Amino acid sequence: MIKRTIAAILSLTLALSAFGCSDSSSSSDGSSQDTASSSDSQAAAPTTDEEWETAMLEKSLVSYGNTSLIKDKIAKAQAGEEITIGYLGGSITEGYTVKPDECYASLTYNSFKEMYGKGDNVKYCNAGLSGTPSRLGILRMGRDLLPSEPDIVFVEYAVNDGTDFTYQEAYESIIRTLLERDIAVVLLFSVTKDDYSAQDYMKEIGTYYDLPMISYCDALRFLFENNRLKWEDFSNDEAHPNPEGHKLVAKMIDNYFKTVVDQQSDAYTLPAEPKNFLISYGAEMVEGDKLTADDLGSWKLGDTDVASFSNGWRHVKTGNDPIKFTIKGKNLFMIYKEVGGGNYATVEVIAKNSSGDEDSTLVNAVKANGWGGPVVAQIATSDTEQEYEISISAIPGDEEKSFQILGFGATK
Repeated sequence: MIKRTIAAILSLTLALSAFGCSDSSSSSDGSSQDTASSSDSQAAAPTTDEEWETAMLEKSLVSYGNTSLIKDKIAKAQAGEEITIGYLGGSITEGYTVKPDECYASLTYNSFKEMYGKGDNVKYCNAGLSGTPSRLGILRMGRDLLPSEPDIVFVEYAVNDGTDFTYQEAYESIIRTLLERDIAVVLLFSVTKDDYSAQDYMKEIGTYYDLPMISYCDALRFLFENNRLKWEDFSNDEAHPNPEGHKLVAKMIDNYFKTVVDQQSDAYTLPAEPKNFLISYGAEMVEGDKLTADDLGSWKLGDTDVASFSNGWRHVKTGNDPIKFTIKGKNLFMIYKEVGGGNYATVEVIAKNSSGDEDSTLVNAVKANGWGGPVVAQIATSDTEQEYEISISAIPGDEEKSFQILGFGATK
């Protein structure tokens, strides 16, 4: 059914009628490679429908990476052992604008189960959350993903992440955390209508860790450049695939699932050191159900209204007594609600450590591109674990404005 629907949309816009399944080219030893680049230099331009599909799939498959981890998980599934496929990312992964069973995550989970599962032994965990970047993903994965004990995890943040260091280190922190748990990691790279994608540095990190990488960004660019597809056929807005777009992304991932079993690799070895200096690696998130304020001050517990974050603290507009916490850790992060406008405050966060040193941070809940979702601010940093006394209050003039603390993160 997926194959027929994909063919229908692409026959309308790409002049394709019936797609066939083709394997991406690969080296005999299964080593990391750029399949698209190798085919560009050796193959003539596509002419038939099947050749165009093969070229698209090759463009999408940046690298198989080391295949030993994913093949181990496939073998477990084939043997009837229980495995879980997890997905971590933003609204594209969550399936914003489509039904839950129409998103690429659900589609590829079902494909994997049909290819390699035995009965109901393959489980599913979709930890996508709209509007969230890697900086929040590293904090919430301990709540939303890891409890499912995933064996395979797709990571998708290329349109939610910026390109500065804070995003790069958070993205790598997610990857390293998963790999240390013997989880097979697959990187998925997305793109927006205006051609934004953070995939360049993500590819560098993926290469460093010898990971499989699938870029629907590269595949779409290839189709657009050759007038084989229009953005409007893939998406109904600026970023999110429509149902047919999700099926197209799923087709690229299914191609990886089908062909990876033929690739050979030695046992995987995790690099001894990270590529970047990692700040948020090992961070754990706490909310109001696990963290009790030392003094609520002019704040109220459990009155937050952001999806997936209902156990936070809201500033009460009738006073400005600070809310206070004691939190242990090296680097501390605060998660808060950010909006595009309205009667929202800027707060001062004072973090005093056990050595008597203070970090003071101003956090403004209003940003031009704010949409009412969760955002992360770093509020303290140290080379060693400290016991921090945290005090948070609205700045003078903002006492009657709202502010929502959604949670905290701390590295040990």
